[in-house]
Amino acid sequence: MNGSMLDEQPTGVGIYSFHLINNLFRLYGNDKGKTLTVFTPTQKLLNKDVKVVKLPGILQSSKYGKTAALCRWIWNTFSYPFQARGYDLLISPTTHGSFLKKNQVITIHDLLSLRYKNISAHQRFYFKYLLPFIISRSELVLTVSETTRQDIIRLLHCPEDKVKVVYNGYDHTSYFFKEEKEDLIYREYGVRNYLLAVGPTYPHKNMEMLLLSYHEMDVSLRSRYPLVIAGGKKEYTSYLKGRVKDLGLEKEVCFTGYVPMPLMPSLYREAYALVFPSLYEGFGIPLLEAMACGCPVAVSGVSSMPEVCGDAALYFDPMDRVSIRTAIERLIFDKAMYEHLREKGLERSGKFSWEKTALEVKTLLDNYFSIN
Repeated sequence: MNGSMLDEQPTGVGIYSFHLINNLFRLYGNDKGKTLTVFTPTQKLLNKDVKVVKLPGILQSSKYGKTAALCRWIWNTFSYPFQARGYDLLISPTTHGSFLKKNQVITIHDLLSLRYKNISAHQRFYFKYLLPFIISRSELVLTVSETTRQDIIRLLHCPEDKVKVVYNGYDHTSYFFKEEKEDLIYREYGVRNYLLAVGPTYPHKNMEMLLLSYHEMDVSLRSRYPLVIAGGKKEYTSYLKGRVKDLGLEKEVCFTGYVPMPLMPSLYREAYALVFPSLYEGFGIPLLEAMACGCPVAVSGVSSMPEVCGDAALYFDPMDRVSIRTAIERLIFDKAMYEHLREKGLERSGKFSWEKTALEVKTLLDNYFSIN
């Protein structure tokens, strides 16, 4: 299994990858006919019994940034086909694959770089010119939502019967509802009763529009419900901090930077609500994590987000700051609706799990083995 994307500080795709690997390892543990081997630069977060082939640490983006991305491409292109020779099937939880192998399965989480030109020039080149060839060399393409599946068919001209949807999950052992508040976030960051926004990585996350909407709220509401922006990329958060200063929101907006994984459940549990103004998501794992922790969700009514949240969220138009502000104020003033969304969120999130994700992937892989 191609774990070249694994990192000691995992974000979306990395979280998906190590959960899928661990759960596939558990499912295949009693199958003596199949052995799961993982090519990875780090064993952190993997089951200690997973068989690994150690890769250079320079592949980790949290430590080496863009250099890591270049090194991963070099490894996948030139080393992977030879290191993985002799394996029956090469499985990648990301878009990384081989130009030389046909016995492979890849996973496409989104087509962000094709939809937004300001994401990354090298990613756009890869997705536009190289990924279609890797798709042609793959037995199967996995994706995480029907929305993304339709994008893959339309933008990459992938045959419909080759691309299959397997929804993401979340970690039930970490993300669950607790009545009592532990105040871990207050002790770490000094905020309580906050509106939470997560993952400000690129402009499509639409955090600037959220700031404009928040600025239009009455100052008394802002003082009672500060805005916490967690995680994200330094370049984009630096820009957002400038906008916070321009808007005079320094006292009401808190940037946490990278939040360690053990603190993430508390980040949701201690939040008043999650506000998710993104313009585009392949899936949106934070939506599940928040709902599972009893944190009501206000979210954009576009892309895959209604597919994930169903009737368990309050939707708004992400391009309309009045719509965003109105949704936030409804969560604050309509307590009955607030409690209804909390209950619906707990119910909705229970339909997803990493165990279910891995079982559906295993079923597709077993079908491959039965045919070949």
